[in-house]
Amino acid sequence: MKRLAAAFGVALTLCVGGAQAQISTNRGDPIDISGDNMEVIDAQRMVAWKGRVEALQGNNRLRADAINIYYGPGTGPRAENAAPGTGWGDIDRIEAVGNVYFVTPEQVARGEKGVYTAASDTIVITGDVVVAQGENVLRGDVLTIEVGAGRSTMDAGPGGGPGERVRGVFYPKKSDGAGR
Repeated sequence: MKRLAAAFGVALTLCVGGAQAQISTNRGDPIDISGDNMEVIDAQRMVAWKGRVEALQGNNRLRADAINIYYGPGTGPRAENAAPGTGWGDIDRIEAVGNVYFVTPEQVARGEKGVYTAASDTIVITGDVVVAQGENVLRGDVLTIEVGAGRSTMDAGPGGGPGERVRGVFYPKKSDGAGR
């Protein structure tokens, strides 16, 4: 869950900064996740949260119809009658699906699907992506964030026709008239 927080926190910045290890910059805050249903699927090393899923930490919030957290294999042999979810490794990828929103006090990002892949330290948000910071708005179809590299790209939908282009509306900072 901590890497999910980092990934989506970075996704919201219009100019990507360094990654945090959580959805809040305050590392000591607990993460509170809730949904209508939670299921551990041992054979897939997955925890599935469904139905109005919401993860909160500090002033930051991640919402989606579903959040699936996939884990890699653990090290060493697993006990034959071990409880589901035991013996798994680190998080492999996290998928937020359906009406994905990430909200901080400064920024809001939305899309239809968000995937964080740990091996490449990459976030991809797809499906009518909108990132807003104050009055500034950036729209596209695919937002890719290379977390460690501090690089992000927004791409248009397939075809690149009218209405399928990356579009940004940015408002200059208002000055107080000093320095004229």
